[in-house]
Amino acid sequence: MTGYEKSSQILKALAHPVRMEIIDRLEKNGCNVSKIQENLGLPQSTISQHLKVMKNAGILSSHRKGTTVCYRIEIKEIRKILSMLSGI
Repeated sequence: MTGYEKSSQILKALAHPVRMEIIDRLEKNGCNVSKIQENLGLPQSTISQHLKVMKNAGILSSHRKGTTVCYRIEIKEIRKILSMLSGI
């Protein structure tokens, strides 16, 4: 996969307002997906689908803490990208 293809995959994964907000919430609240779900008011299955898209794009990683799955932002530059986009 070329750099352009990888970049395109990342941008496609970010190209949804809920995913952008999930990134923002993960950054503020850590890995607590339950709080993200509560704040967004969306079903858990919808949040899981969005998380899966971003994980498949390499934006997020996950690990288990007991019965909870925690997500972490893997691409540190994502915040800069979203910040630049919000200024448009």
